[in-house]
Formats: sequence, structure tokens, C-alpha cells
Amino acid sequence: MKKISKYYFVFILLILFYGKHYGQKLSPYAEISVLTCDPGNQLYSTFGHSAIRIKDPVLRIDNVYNYGTFNFNTPGFYLKFIKGQLDYMLSVAPYRYFILSYKKNKRAVKEQVLNLDEKQKNMMFGMLSLNAMPENRYYRYDFLKDNCSTRVLKIINEALNGKLKYPDKITDNEMTYRQMLMPYLEGKDWERFGINLALGRPVDKTVSVEEATFLPDYLYLFIEKSRIKTPSKNKPLVKKVNMLYAPAEKTNIKSLILTPNRVFWSLLIFILLITLYEIKYGKYFSALDKTFLFIYGLAGLSILFLWAGTEHSSVVNNQNIIWASPLFFIAAFMIKRNNGNLLNTFFLIYAILIFIGFITDLLFIPLFDKAAAPLELIAVLRLSLMYFRIKFTHHMPY
Repeated sequence: MKKISKYYFVFILLILFYGKHYGQKLSPYAEISVLTCDPGNQLYSTFGHSAIRIKDPVLRIDNVYNYGTFNFNTPGFYLKFIKGQLDYMLSVAPYRYFILSYKKNKRAVKEQVLNLDEKQKNMMFGMLSLNAMPENRYYRYDFLKDNCSTRVLKIINEALNGKLKYPDKITDNEMTYRQMLMPYLEGKDWERFGINLALGRPVDKTVSVEEATFLPDYLYLFIEKSRIKTPSKNKPLVKKVNMLYAPAEKTNIKSLILTPNRVFWSLLIFILLITLYEIKYGKYFSALDKTFLFIYGLAGLSILFLWAGTEHSSVVNNQNIIWASPLFFIAAFMIKRNNGNLLNTFFLIYAILIFIGFITDLLFIPLFDKAAAPLELIAVLRLSLMYFRIKFTHHMPY
């Protein structure tokens, strides 16, 4: 009973807090702005952040509306996060607390004050207040389509009721989602490799001007170049720009010695030397191929799980599943049995497929992380060796 009373009390407080603002009108001196925050060093903050600030000196309001909030206490948090089933929410916090957290992490924050009339300001304020109500605040997050940045544009669009004129372009060249993401991963080599391994073909689609706003920096450019339609002439969406916080010096990311490129190319050379030794002296290290098939198969199962077992729209149709095939996981256990003819065909087909994929990536469509190249060559090398051993000895020497 006490627990129910406690939650009821919290619910009433939330209703009072948000209800106080819902239906309330801003004064003519109010300002609504979009805040763009620099990327941070943690993986979750790698791509920056966007939020909305509403400031009214008459009503003594200065709050930040943040669509990038999630609750760690959500039941099954990590499983829901992995499966793309975690709901994010719109939170409201005083500006002073918001800016303090970014100062603490030395992340710059800039502000674009929107050139809205009084009616448009109140429309946007009312919509945000309504969306912040406990029953409305949650939404299903999607990294590419529905996040803290795209939600900001959606609210602006709805508040302007069709009067927002999009810019023709915000960058000089057309880009894909993947090309837009990669600059943010400079110096984060292992994160870059992992993200590229997990992402599928949807991220290699050329993005439209509106789709580019999934990243806060591109939302900033979009807003900067957008205009509001008026009966006389179009006016800029942005009235003024303020630098709210700029760190004296940015925190530099230390360069890694053991990058994926160095590790995997070194591994390729090592395995090549072992392979040459095996061929020259008639030896065969069966544990090496069992380990290779097991690890590659495990990676393939992870890719398959992300593709078929989650709601992430960015991880489907992942071509990395060719060289990191889930079937390798099964093959790692089949080679203990006398399945020579079946495995021989399997090894040959996959050696050819992976080699074609390697050449295609190298010459025509370099979609994937370059660190994957030595891993593809390792697969071709060991699959070819196993194929020829079966072909000429008619059995697997295990």
C-alpha cells in the first residue's frame, strides 16, 4: 500500500509540474532555441546531441526539452537496448543543470534562436508541454529515423504547420549514412570496426536533406539554411546564434597502437607463415582451423541475430555475413566427423564467395571497414587450404 501511495504521489507531482505549463502562454519576450552539443568521448555521445530550450524571463522559465533520455531502471534494460525495443523519452530539466553537465564533460554547446512569431512559439511550447506528460513522453528510438535530433525537427515542422521551407542542400556532396558517421569515429578504431561490422546496407543509401538531420551537426546546418514562409517573403528560421559554452581546449583522443588494421594485418601475416610452413613440411594444425571457424561463425551468429532478431533498421541486409557466416559455427563441429565431400563443397563455395566479395569491396564498392580486408583474406586462405587437403587426401586430417 505504501509503495502504491508513493507512486501515486510522484504521478500527481508530475501532473502538477507539466500541467502547470500545458495551456500556459508564453510572454512576447520568450525565446525558443535549438541547442547543438558537441560529440563526447563515450560511445553513446559519439555523434553529439540536440535539444530544445525555452526561455521566458517574464514567466521565469528556462528549461531544456531533451528527447535523448532513457531509464536504466527499465525492466530488461540491456536486452531491450540490444534488440532495439528500448523506449526513449522526452525529459524536461532546468537549463542550468543541462549546461553544467556539458561543461563538466568539456563539450561545446551552441544555440540557434528560432525566428518564430508569438503564435508559433506558443504552439511549439504547448506541443512540447503536451509531449512531456507522463503518458505521452515515451517513443521507440531508431538510430537513423527517430532520435533526439529528428524529433527536434519534427516539433519545429508541426509548430510551423507547413510553413517551413527546406534548404535545397546542406552539404556540397551527396553522402550515405555510413559516410556521414565515419568522421565521428576518427581515433575510435575498434568502435568504428564494430559499428561497421554490425551495420547493413540501409546505411549505404544516399540520404535526403531531411534524412541527414539524424545527426545533430547536420540538423544545425539544416536549421541554419531553412526559411519560414510568410505572405510577403520568406524569412530565416534562425534569428541569432549564441555560443553558450566552448571549452578552452578539447579533450584529445589518444591514438591506439593496437588498431584493428594493425592487429588483423599482423594476424594475416602470422597465419600466412603458418600456412606456408604446413605446406612445406606436410604438417597440419587442425586447432587453427577449428578456432577460425568457431570465431568467424560466432561473429556471423551475432550479425544474424542483429539482422533477424532485433528491431534496428540499420543492421538488416548485412553483407558481412558472407565472410563471417553463421554456417562456419556449424562447420567447426562437423569437421570432427567424416563429412569430407560435404565440407569440401562448402569450403570451395565460401572461399570463392569471400574472394569475390573482397575484390568487389576493394575495386568497386568499398562499403565496409578496411580492417575487414585481412579477415576476408584469412578466410580465403584457410578455406582454400582445407579444400585442397580434402581433395587430395579424401578426408579431413583431424
